[in-house]
Amino acid sequence: MNKTFKITDDSGFMALVNVDTYDSFVKKDWTFDDLQERFIQEMTRGNLLIWSTGQEGCWNVSVTSDKKEPSPFRSITGVIQVTQGKLFLTNYEDLSMAAQFQDEKLPQKHNAHLELGIENGWYNVQINQLFDPDRYPEEDNVKVHFEIVIKKMPDEAVIRNTFDRIPWQRF
Repeated sequence: MNKTFKITDDSGFMALVNVDTYDSFVKKDWTFDDLQERFIQEMTRGNLLIWSTGQEGCWNVSVTSDKKEPSPFRSITGVIQVTQGKLFLTNYEDLSMAAQFQDEKLPQKHNAHLELGIENGWYNVQINQLFDPDRYPEEDNVKVHFEIVIKKMPDEAVIRNTFDRIPWQRF
């Protein structure tokens, strides 16, 4: 599996999501704390992996089953479950719209092309950020900004995520 996506990020967060199991609606008047709590719940359930990008941008994201890029600036690992043969790459803007309005569903139409077709099961996911966000874009000499290495796990080896905050979040 090797696929590269381009995704906009106007808020400094990106995510990999199972849209079929992710509980997106929070409430009409949600606060960031409400939304962050939902993200943590859904990461624990294995329906979402969200991370801070360090700043806004338009990112090139490589999804692969074998690590290909050089040493990352930083890296996190989590698990996610695939139930309908697909995952989607998404951003905070889409997640927050779906959190506020019950009729807003993921993926949003403008990001429906960010689909990763993949066999059902549990996956170990390593998310590698390949640049220093404090030195971007002045030192943007990378063609891939994020590398997602995804490997299927045997069912008996599944370990649940234990995040207590959004990885790499600064506030």
